[in-house]
Amino acid sequence: MVMNEQTMQHALKLLAECEYDRRPVSAELFAEKLAIPSAQVTQLIGDLQKADLITGRLELTAAGREYAMHVLQAHRLYETYLAKTTGHRESQWHKLADEREHSLTRSDVEKLAEELGHPRFDPHGDPIPSSDGKMPEKRGDLLSEHGEGWSGRVVHIEDEPPHLYAAISAACISTDSIVRIEKKNNTELRLHVEGETFSFSPDVASQITVVELGEGEKFDESVKRLSSLHMGESAEIVGMSSLVRGLERNRLLDLGIVPGTVTTIELRNPSGSPAAYRIRGASIALRK
Repeated sequence: MVMNEQTMQHALKLLAECEYDRRPVSAELFAEKLAIPSAQVTQLIGDLQKADLITGRLELTAAGREYAMHVLQAHRLYETYLAKTTGHRESQWHKLADEREHSLTRSDVEKLAEELGHPRFDPHGDPIPSSDGKMPEKRGDLLSEHGEGWSGRVVHIEDEPPHLYAAISAACISTDSIVRIEKKNNTELRLHVEGETFSFSPDVASQITVVELGEGEKFDESVKRLSSLHMGESAEIVGMSSLVRGLERNRLLDLGIVPGTVTTIELRNPSGSPAAYRIRGASIALRK
């Protein structure tokens, strides 16, 4: 019996990701990441070697790397497509891309890349291979490696395992968020972002990759989320989270929610959401 093709593709993706991150590969890692028993790992490795896709040292061959890059490109481009053009929730992207990546031909992938403008990173900040299999240069380091008082910009959020990613998603932290570490010890990392504070375990903090702020950038204490305004308060819009994508983003831009616009909260539902904001002479209801 031969391991099914989808499992083999997932294994090749894992090897390509480890190669990019310079992480060691082992049979135990295969079992953990692919959620398969040890006996199947042995069979999987044997099948990949017979197909000349990996070596005995669990490294990709030239053919294996080409195959892996195609599947990675297909997956990450499809996630980008879902984020930019559909109304699917973020929690669904990975599963939908996992299902679709196996049926996308090289021609399909090239067409999708063209339509999306050849993006270099997907919505989570993962690098997207080019058509010739080249990856953008690795950037940043883990948030957990920095100390109290450090501030910087998020460039990547690891979306697996789901239970760790869920904590970051619930805090509405995304790639391009500017953050500051308020407190750090062996059990907690407290993060300040857009006027709010969130407490993460070290495991969750290790899912976030950050870079130093660029020249002229700084952590701005005055920036906060529109949802935090109190009744009657006014504020100037300075930007929109990268979490707002696709049709939803276009709709908000059409409503005049752009940098420089001054808005005032006029009415709030007793439950807290939605709330009515005065924007360019009109009263617009927005969910939190």
